[in-house]
Parts: sequence; C-alpha cells; structure tokens
Amino acid sequence: CIRDSYNFAFLIVHNLEFKIMLCFPRLNPGAYMPTKRANPPSDAATTEQRKAASTHEVIRDLRERIASQALLPGTRVPEEDLAQAYDIPRAKAREVLATLEDRALVERVPNKGAVVALVDMETTYRLYQVREALDGLAVRLAIANATPADWEAMQALLGEPFEQSLKNGDIEAHVATIEQFRNHVKELAGNPVLSDMIERIYDRTRVSMRRVALLPGRSEMGIKQYRALLDAMVRGDADEAERCVRELNASAREYIERYKNYVI
Repeated sequence: CIRDSYNFAFLIVHNLEFKIMLCFPRLNPGAYMPTKRANPPSDAATTEQRKAASTHEVIRDLRERIASQALLPGTRVPEEDLAQAYDIPRAKAREVLATLEDRALVERVPNKGAVVALVDMETTYRLYQVREALDGLAVRLAIANATPADWEAMQALLGEPFEQSLKNGDIEAHVATIEQFRNHVKELAGNPVLSDMIERIYDRTRVSMRRVALLPGRSEMGIKQYRALLDAMVRGDADEAERCVRELNASAREYIERYKNYVI
C-alpha cells in the first residue's frame, strides 16, 4: 500500500543519511558542540563542554526521536556516529546504546549492530494491557497526593479548549492535552519506579496513541472518558477512578484491534 511504500522509502533514507540527521540534533548545539576558536580551548573548557553533553541528555533526545518515529524501526544507530554527532566519547555512546537497549528502543542485530526496534501488533496490545494496570495505580496515588489547586489545573486542562481542539481538527493540540494530563497524573503519583515504567511504555506506544486518536469516533469517546476519570478523581473515589482509567485503556485496545492495519 502507499503507506507501506512510503515507510520503506523513508527507512532507506534514514539508514543512508543517519550521520546527516545526527549532525543536527535537537539539543542546543552550543551546549555540547564546541565552536572553532582562534586559540585552542583549555583542558578545563573542553571538560566543561563535554559535561554539558550528558549521557542523560543524549538518551532523552534519542528517546524522543525514536518515540516520534523521527528514527524509524530498523534504522541503524552506529556507535561511532553517535559519538561524533553528539561530541561524546565512545564510552558514553556505548552507555547510551546500552540504556536504549534496556528500554527496548534499540536491539542488536547480527552484522548490522544497533537498530531501532520494531513494536509489532502483539507487543503493542500487551503494552496497553500493562499500561492499564499501571494507570490504575497512578490515579490512586494521585488522588492521595493531590491538592485543590491540582484539581483546578486539571479541570482547566480538560475544559472547553480540549473539546474545541478536536472540533477545529487540531489533533496535535488535542493529543498534547492528553499527554499533559497523563504527565500530571504521573507526577502527582510521586512514585519514581512507577514513573519509569510508565515512561518506558509511553516511548514504545507514542505513535500508536496518536494514530488511535485519529480513528473514527475514538477522540469523542476519549473526551467523555477522560472527563469521567477526572470527575472521579476530584471526588476522591479511587475505585471509580481506577475503573474509568481501565475502561479508557480497554477501549483504546479495542480500537487498536479493529484498526490494526492502520495503527501499527
């Protein structure tokens, strides 16, 4: 189909031009790519510049690229290219790839090295099952930790603009609101272990989440479900809130199954 042909062609471009892409990373270049100077920088200055390019920043940038499919599944991620593009030592590049592999965002392929991992239909469905359980815990913890000001902020988030963005066809704004709501719940939960697990799933399902939002009737249903969830949270009804968030995730899985040829 046209979409598969496009993805195949795009994948070839990414594999051939990976070095060019990484020459323009999203991080602030001045923070870690030293500019040429008339006089060579001192050892202290070089050390300061290298510290600015922390392993965490490089990992975060690559997570964003992979999660948004700026780097498509199957794209090679050579260690030497990472080191050169981000101006980091090879040891740091290996650490970055090891972390991405641990998060299942890249995998090692014989004779190819590290490549961006594919998230297939079966894996996506299972990730949504796990997300359902994690979200249930997150809303319970958030209810216990939230203040009235938190509820006001979340009610404003899911207010009229949330629905209006959908009517205006602004899917990016609509999905961004959902992401902000989910992030707020995760932060209110206040559990770093839980946050890490949720982020790992989000990195691998971000594209499918956006595609699900485009499916016929899904966004309209989602608006009602998110508002029902928030109402239960504001009331302090943890059982109802967990039921709502599980229902929300279950319906998303149903849409994935129904439109699996489009979503994945």
